[in-house]
Amino acid sequence: MVTVKAMTSIPQYSVRGFEIYAFQNKEQFVNHLFDGGLKSGSLVAMNAEKLLNAEQNAVLRESIDNAEYKYADGISIVKAIQRKYPHASVSKIAGVDLWEALMKRAGKERIPVFLVGGKPDILQRTAVALHAQWNINIVGSQHGYFSAAEKNNLFERIRVSGATIVTVAMGSPGQEILMRECHRYYPQALYMGVGGGYDVFAGNVKRAPKIWQNSGLEWLYRLLSQPGRIGRQMKLFKFLIYYFSGRL
Repeated sequence: MVTVKAMTSIPQYSVRGFEIYAFQNKEQFVNHLFDGGLKSGSLVAMNAEKLLNAEQNAVLRESIDNAEYKYADGISIVKAIQRKYPHASVSKIAGVDLWEALMKRAGKERIPVFLVGGKPDILQRTAVALHAQWNINIVGSQHGYFSAAEKNNLFERIRVSGATIVTVAMGSPGQEILMRECHRYYPQALYMGVGGGYDVFAGNVKRAPKIWQNSGLEWLYRLLSQPGRIGRQMKLFKFLIYYFSGRL
């Protein structure tokens, strides 16, 4: 099923029951988010691993189902859409690239931003770099090492800060679940999960070279750089079964 909401001309395509936006590039995505004023809601980067995990984790599934903007972060999702809908036009948008484009726009328009996640030193370096590069108005931050009992206090801090963009670097499924809970508490913001985005931006983790990114092989570069990921990659055979058996 292909759906097009009345408020936008951006199509959505269903993969295993998840409605995924088919943006053409990060610029179109950011412009859409700011069209008519900054939108609220949650942005979730979709890849094969997250889709499979959501099928086994009811809380993650509910969090993703209720996220307003699901987009193709992985080449696996792009290929799945193109196989199921041969005439679909959709591009892979890496979450870290989208986040940087969103931060650049936030700096230009003086949008208040709250940062959540990462190790304390990485979070601090990210905040300093964001301010230096784009003059980001950072109204608060919280590293990712807090207890469940501290969540409500964090949500209240975000609300009181007046942030209208909240980015969460805690990895999946933690960031999707946290964003959903915080959005219920404080619905006036736009939430984005950024995984290891702070590590990349702070220079703590090196991304794949552009040729690997442009070839859709960033996942392979990460695997070669971090062989311990092989267990996670092996789980993706289930997605290949969905792909070749027409069960997308």
